[in-house]
Amino acid sequence: MMRVLVTGGCGYIGSQLLRDLPEHFEEEIGVRVLDNLQGGRPEALMDLPDDCEYEFIEGDVLDPSVQRAALRDVDAVIHLAAIVQTPLSFDDPNWVEQVNHWGTSHLLEACLEEGVEDFIFASSAAVYGPGGPYDEEDPCDPMGAYAESKQKAEEAVRSAGRRGLRATVLRLGTAYGQAPVTRYEAVANRFAFLAGTGRPLTIFGEGTQTRPFIHVRDASDVLCWALSRRDKTAGRTLNAMEQNASVVDLVEAVKASRPGVDSRRTEQDIRTHLSFELDDSRLRSLGWEPSENLADGLGEVIDRLAGFSSPAHLRSDSFENTHFG
Repeated sequence: MMRVLVTGGCGYIGSQLLRDLPEHFEEEIGVRVLDNLQGGRPEALMDLPDDCEYEFIEGDVLDPSVQRAALRDVDAVIHLAAIVQTPLSFDDPNWVEQVNHWGTSHLLEACLEEGVEDFIFASSAAVYGPGGPYDEEDPCDPMGAYAESKQKAEEAVRSAGRRGLRATVLRLGTAYGQAPVTRYEAVANRFAFLAGTGRPLTIFGEGTQTRPFIHVRDASDVLCWALSRRDKTAGRTLNAMEQNASVVDLVEAVKASRPGVDSRRTEQDIRTHLSFELDDSRLRSLGWEPSENLADGLGEVIDRLAGFSSPAHLRSDSFENTHFG
């Protein structure tokens, strides 16, 4: 039986990945989840499929003793654990560097020591910086602590690959859509949340800022696919997205489900409004394609919120800021 360690398995993408992994393998697999439950939530572990053997370790990816326990008898690792691009990545860049770069580096060393065969790293399209469309051969110009830490982590992954670890780097677009554990800080889900609770959408500037997006189910699927097709993906860096979309495109996707939603413009600037695009033709040439689309994916989020007649029902600090990332 193949045993897979999923770090950050109680987070947004991880919560979907735990459910999808068994479907990608004909053989029985075991899934071990490592999460410190600071960004992730216990709901990710509830109602999991009964055709897979799951284990859970509550601990930090920076803790060497936790790493050793988590990697014991593991064949493959899907590494999701990270500080994501939120105001924290601007306010505490040293901590972002510690978790995203050094946490990954130390985990890779432990993988080599423990004889782990395969490593799938969930990187970010943010490593490219502004501009594009970028393919995998283009130079990276990361802006901000989050993107810089992800690029350094990628370098550590490739270094471990040269030392015998079969490693794949997936540069994911911004995830959106409904999952067992859903984040609402980034702009796509934030817009769906606002529309579902009857509030207007705020567009910064002209709304031409563009990012690559990927539905959380497609993000999970491509991570599973990369592991199950490791004969094709090992040693590669691959861009993964559904489409490049502007803020205006997101508004139109939301209006497909809520035609009457109001939108307003403001000239206020925030630091996370970086604009860039991806070229994902390399991944598609290997046989993977997304199955979701923005309008349906955001509509699903909106429908889950449609029962709330008053914004007060869902008001909390976690929804106060919208981040284009």
